[in-house]
Amino acid sequence: MSGAPDRFAGAAEALLKQAELSPDEVAERFGAALDVERWRRLVPFASIEEKVVSGDHARIALQDAVREKSRLDEDGYFCLKQVFDREWIARMHDIARAVRADGWPVAFAFVYDDFWSVARTPSISAFLEASLGPDFVQNTVVWAHWVPDAKGVAGWRPHDDCRGGGDTFLSLWIPLSEATVENGCMFLVPDRRSREVADAIKAQDSMPDTLFRKTLQDVVALPVPPGSLIGWRGDVLHWGGANSGSAVPRVSLALEFRSRDAKTRRFERPLIDPRAALPPFRTRLFAIVKALREYTEFEPLLRRHLPLAERIFEATSPQE
Repeated sequence: MSGAPDRFAGAAEALLKQAELSPDEVAERFGAALDVERWRRLVPFASIEEKVVSGDHARIALQDAVREKSRLDEDGYFCLKQVFDREWIARMHDIARAVRADGWPVAFAFVYDDFWSVARTPSISAFLEASLGPDFVQNTVVWAHWVPDAKGVAGWRPHDDCRGGGDTFLSLWIPLSEATVENGCMFLVPDRRSREVADAIKAQDSMPDTLFRKTLQDVVALPVPPGSLIGWRGDVLHWGGANSGSAVPRVSLALEFRSRDAKTRRFERPLIDPRAALPPFRTRLFAIVKALREYTEFEPLLRRHLPLAERIFEATSPQE
């Protein structure tokens, strides 16, 4: 039976290959992806390349900002509950659902202005400035998650976002639906222990028993209502839990921000000034598909869309 795991992996790989979009489907989807008017017709109530979605859609009380900034400094993460306007979050959830129902990976919701405006409200900008310094920037690493309402389905495995990013890097994670322990909320290991555990995982090495037991006790679960805002530094080990029987899909989006003078990886570029206009449509498509090409390791079913992603990536890559 020693070859059984390899045979299973090979069979799974073959099935994923068979599920790839056909050349005709790729051509059709490619044309649809670059057709901004088609996206507007798909979600008529959402705008594209118009303006920052205006309004005071987020509020962070001063005492909450101070408390969570202190937690970020000490433990490498923060958790602010019910920051965003409920109606706006419901609207974004509807956008994500429409995109998914049309057969696209849900991250294509980032073609719409709402998803690039979400971190531009004054209170969010103030918290980012306190965390990253003045003139912080947004990179073009974005993603949206839809963890189905099926028992045993899990979010991404344990990983960190930017090893060595220190206090120059911050990931933001915003739930568009209830994120509970039962439907796979976020879990993390605080900064003081994350590096040791992440190094052991990367090296596929065993951990000392004392570290293993202590790490289990240090794990933090972050169940939060829709419209909350949580985040972590690049070294913090985090993951999505497994659905234990909930009938509520876990829907969320993720963004990344940098200190102005931080050294960035090529994958993070082009960078965006959050005080300027929203990125153009083709830059949004580029951000979506460059992430899709990388994230098949976390979501193998994305391989179905790889030929399409490669074609869009080639068509939208910025000229350097």
